[in-house]
Amino acid sequence: MTVNDVVILPFNDKILAKTLANAIKKFRYVYSTMMYNRTPVELLDNIFMGDLAKNALLEYLRPLCQKPVIDYDEIRTDNFLEPDPGWDFQVGTKLMKVEVKSSIPTNSESHQAIINKRDIKITASHDKGKTWIQPKDLESELHVQVYFYAKPCKEGYNQFDILYRDVIADSSTIHRVINTDKYKQPFFFGWNKKFSVISYSQTLKPNTWTFEKTSRIYWRCPIKEALTLQQLVEYVNNN
Repeated sequence: MTVNDVVILPFNDKILAKTLANAIKKFRYVYSTMMYNRTPVELLDNIFMGDLAKNALLEYLRPLCQKPVIDYDEIRTDNFLEPDPGWDFQVGTKLMKVEVKSSIPTNSESHQAIINKRDIKITASHDKGKTWIQPKDLESELHVQVYFYAKPCKEGYNQFDILYRDVIADSSTIHRVINTDKYKQPFFFGWNKKFSVISYSQTLKPNTWTFEKTSRIYWRCPIKEALTLQQLVEYVNNN
């Protein structure tokens, strides 16, 4: 992966409408189960960013892939009342599972700095290492990284149920609350296979990474070793 391989994914009204609708449904599930210790606005912002990254990638892939590209949100039967299954969409004849991770660059660092220093976000532990998700047990076969040069919103609402009530009454409220315009440029920063994650876990030292104010630990999967978007299209079409 080089700076020349970074691609700005699509952003249009179709993607925005789909993201808006599904983010509200997912917000209802996540806040009702209290899975995350975040402000109501921060949680909604995080959900929106993740869904937009996935939907933008789908919009790019579908016209170019001759094989199936199936979004879990389009086939799920739980009315968004259950957690996601560990993958975002399936591709190819083999219906390989794909997970899309979205992030914001540390200190707005450059494309080259991201490539040199960062990894695709692949969760190894949710609880500071008390329990682990081994690479061989990852649900997804393919892992994708998308970055947004954006500032997350945190303030505006103190109660989850009031924010949910307002966005249900008028979904366009989200545009004001989290400033959705900041996500107009989803930057594709590579992908890699589960096999590679397993290999890195056995060869890289250290083989995990984390950052302050999180209980999560991630497996190393260097972006500088990641594969390109064109290679992803070819891989889907050949499998």
